[in-house]
Amino acid sequence: MTYNHKKCEYLYQLANVKPNVKQKIITYWKQISNPRQLGISLIVSGLIYLAFTLPFPLSRYYTANPPVDYAKLTQHSVWGFAAYPAGILSIFGLYLINLRALTQPTSRFSDKQIFRLILLSGAAFALILLFSYPQMAIDMLVYALHSRGWALYGLSPFIANVEAFPPGDPWAGLAGEWADAASPYGPLWEWLSLGAYHLSGGNFLVQLYILKIIGVLAYLGSAWLIYRILRLVHPRWAMAGTAFFAWNPLVLFESVQNAHNDIVMVFFLLLAIWAYTRLLDTPKGWQYFAFSALFILGFTFSILIKFITFLILPFFLLGLALRQKNWLNRFAVMTVNGLAIMLLSGLLMRPDWPGWENWAVLQAGEGAGRSLAALLVLALREIPEISTSQAFTYTNRLIYLTFGGIYLWGLWRVICQGRKCFSATAITPNAAFEAPLRAGFYIFVWYILLVASVFHAWYLLWFMSLAALLIPEKRVLSVAFIFSLMALLVIPYYETIRVWLPYLNQNHLLGHLIGVPLLIVPVLFSLWMPILILPEFTGDKWG
Repeated sequence: MTYNHKKCEYLYQLANVKPNVKQKIITYWKQISNPRQLGISLIVSGLIYLAFTLPFPLSRYYTANPPVDYAKLTQHSVWGFAAYPAGILSIFGLYLINLRALTQPTSRFSDKQIFRLILLSGAAFALILLFSYPQMAIDMLVYALHSRGWALYGLSPFIANVEAFPPGDPWAGLAGEWADAASPYGPLWEWLSLGAYHLSGGNFLVQLYILKIIGVLAYLGSAWLIYRILRLVHPRWAMAGTAFFAWNPLVLFESVQNAHNDIVMVFFLLLAIWAYTRLLDTPKGWQYFAFSALFILGFTFSILIKFITFLILPFFLLGLALRQKNWLNRFAVMTVNGLAIMLLSGLLMRPDWPGWENWAVLQAGEGAGRSLAALLVLALREIPEISTSQAFTYTNRLIYLTFGGIYLWGLWRVICQGRKCFSATAITPNAAFEAPLRAGFYIFVWYILLVASVFHAWYLLWFMSLAALLIPEKRVLSVAFIFSLMALLVIPYYETIRVWLPYLNQNHLLGHLIGVPLLIVPVLFSLWMPILILPEFTGDKWG
């Protein structure tokens, strides 16, 4: 392999590193840039994923009633408590080493070969996790039960819950804490889940594997779309951006091991973003209208998986509008695309619409836990003059007012960026491409930090793909990396430590005073002072 020593020397001259230390660092980077070293690192990563799978195969534990998580599977043991964070820290350490190795300038391998390596290694990791029991959440079991109830008993998942199943259903107990909840998802997801039921022939285990395969396909499709988009806007960062998403342990755990439908939502969102990228440099004509149709369908399908996608739609509508030459065209583009997405979503939802009073999405925020919102509610409840309902009211007002200001700031930033692009002598599609992505990334991050009444690690899938597309922005990558690491590391506290120390479960305020800062303080710190995820030197050819 050929190495560009001048670029490495330049990097460390900027850092003012002493010559002897400098040479050691350069030697280290040369070693991990070696394809053999990278191959060994990827193999070790696969072995760690195997260690998460082999002890708890889906085929053995899927009948566990009530369903279990990793802490219950290890019986809240010291061994289980130590093994989980050790595995998470190890796989994230290897992930970081692999990324840094991949972004070293090289002339030996073609882009196609490196892309195949990323995709094939990601597929291998996904294949390993395909056979794992969902150790961090039971949502996959609930997906299967809702479609089972729909197919066998005619119970619409948008209105009925698992408690409405006839007595004696052998799988109803697997719904756990979600037995009394209707589906908060869009109709497209429920149709896909229903299709999985029919393909399985009613075999519950086969149905679970099909749901996992849907997650694998969406994960691989998302990685491929990230590569295609970056090839258009940041070609020399296409490999690093694809690997940043495809090799991220949280993405793999939540997309495949736990098979959350969020990855399907992300796939369709990326399809819309790919169409959006093509619209930025496509003149009016049949191709422009074809990409517009794909943009509309991508956003519509993403919304009809999980409605949260609607939150960032205005940023992309603004991005398209501000590329037009006059205000009339801007208004027309924004209105036509926005109305088309809303009308198509409404038409597809209409056959299964449960009514506003039964819509599970509106009922999802009635509780709170493991979140900043929960911490604020618990703190306000300690004031004698404030009741629980008042604590929720005050907390929601404060949070939504803060988030509303952040959202307006995001809109303003997109408008400012769009106006700069429009007023420039040479319009730069890259600037128009990045503005909605950046706004969408931060809105998802702040929504999870502030608005989400119950924190779940799989919510991070919403912005991980946007972070990959914004590569090499230091702050974005830092937040995505730290948030994904902490989202998994905080789980042992809630699932094991609070069981060992019952007082933390009994005193909810104290429990949240410890758990919530463990999660959000490192993320806030990375927003304020980002860490370096990838090397900052530049080159004509990147791995």
